[in-house]
Amino acid sequence: MISKEVEGVKEAERKAIKKVESARVEAEWIIKKAREKGEKEADKVVSKAQIKVDKKLEEMMKDAKKEAMKIKKNGGKDAERLKESSLSNIGKTAETIVKKILE
Repeated sequence: MISKEVEGVKEAERKAIKKVESARVEAEWIIKKAREKGEKEADKVVSKAQIKVDKKLEEMMKDAKKEAMKIKKNGGKDAERLKESSLSNIGKTAETIVKKILE
């Protein structure tokens, strides 16, 4: 009778161990799937952020090019004005020098 009870306890222990092992395997599978899902979500977030960064960079580059063209255009106008002013001043200066020499 005791051996029957011992055998029953051993059988219960084997079933319990089997259930624990089954639960462990299931828990590992759940953890693995959760990690995979987390990685996919993280990749999506990074991808969306990269798209936003690329778009913002493109906008900034366009703005910088517009500003550069504006500066170049204004710089060209300013350079032309300085050139004309210098030419005008050269004529006046030469005339003044000639007058001084002739005096």
